[in-house]
Amino acid sequence: MKKLLVAIVSCLATHGLAFSQVVEKSSSFQLTLFPPLSTNGVRSYQYTNNVSLNLLVGLSRNEEAVAIAGLANITTHEANGLQFAGIINVANDINGLQFGGLINKAKNVNGVQFAGLINIAENSDYPIGLINIIKNGEKGIAITYNESGSVMATFRSGGKVTYGIIGVGYNHKTSGRSYATEAGFGFHINCLSWLRINNELKIACFGYSNKLFVVDDGRLSNTVFNVNYSILPAFRLSSHFELFGGPSLNYMNSGNADKELDFKHAIWEKTGSTRFQQIYVGYQVGVQYIF
Repeated sequence: MKKLLVAIVSCLATHGLAFSQVVEKSSSFQLTLFPPLSTNGVRSYQYTNNVSLNLLVGLSRNEEAVAIAGLANITTHEANGLQFAGIINVANDINGLQFGGLINKAKNVNGVQFAGLINIAENSDYPIGLINIIKNGEKGIAITYNESGSVMATFRSGGKVTYGIIGVGYNHKTSGRSYATEAGFGFHINCLSWLRINNELKIACFGYSNKLFVVDDGRLSNTVFNVNYSILPAFRLSSHFELFGGPSLNYMNSGNADKELDFKHAIWEKTGSTRFQQIYVGYQVGVQYIF
């Protein structure tokens, strides 16, 4: 299914680009099932639309206000305003918001790209996705450690301001298998050429069942869930290396057996029959290789 969808999108994009030099037409509203089953007919690639409602896949030259699709929006030139798709958005230049369920692809973005998984662009300062492949942006591999005992290898990718975070690692404090995973989003406050403040909101889980991929007694008895917000001053040591660290505010939900994670100076805590919850102040430190 995914291969078929990618093939359809690629063919439509190529078809639209091949006829990009024709005289433009305009339409206040376009309704499309998939090209050429559209109110703009077989020449939908020539049209600039104010509003497009594409039940599956839509194809146009420009979008002026809103383009919504169940699967994919294909805009061969510019999209102004809001571009919203169920799975994939493809455009040349974006002025406004490009919102995709899974993937956004554009050349130049003057605004925000928001995707559930991947943003791709040449220039995009405000991509919001777990993975952001921005040609003139920033990508880095970081090693981090925090107060809960998690050592993580993370991939951070984004633009000049916002970025996504995914990571895997190991926690040495929990009982059972201590694999750790995390995901989240961050934004930079750029201060000086050698100093910026990274703000990160992440969710992590670790300390899985003693049986790999099996839950004890039907419950996640040993799994720990952590949601944290960190303020991390970051110091650029060279063109490729950055050192960062700072405080974090955490919410943790863990099993009662994980007494190692009972932080004595918690702001709030609650003990249930099997789970222990707390809010506390922690920390994170790390080093990042930027490429």
